[in-house]
Amino acid sequence: MLKKKKTVSISKLKKKADQVFSLWIRNRDKQCVTCGSKQNLQCGHYISRSINSLRYSEINCHTQCVSCNVFKRGAMDEYARFLIRKFGPDILEDLAKEKLKFKQFKIAELEEITKKYQINN
Repeated sequence: MLKKKKTVSISKLKKKADQVFSLWIRNRDKQCVTCGSKQNLQCGHYISRSINSLRYSEINCHTQCVSCNVFKRGAMDEYARFLIRKFGPDILEDLAKEKLKFKQFKIAELEEITKKYQINN
């Protein structure tokens, strides 16, 4: 009798993709984009990562220290100013439009995201 290959759940794949993507973002930026700190870095999302259409967006995600990302709830005013400086005056409107798009991940997509952002491929 052949054994059926066990499929990994979407939630486990999303967790792995989150870890890999977060590390990639922190390696890209190397410091908090809202205060400049180089300590206790995390992947901060301008628009919440609960919005799948922007969860793995390189434009929506940047390095933030735990103070800005958690305790200051994203330091959104400074984050917005950073985004406008980096991407231009239309970026906040562009992100707001993208936020409205419905996105559900498929297993293959999450595996591809993990592969794309895996450091030391």
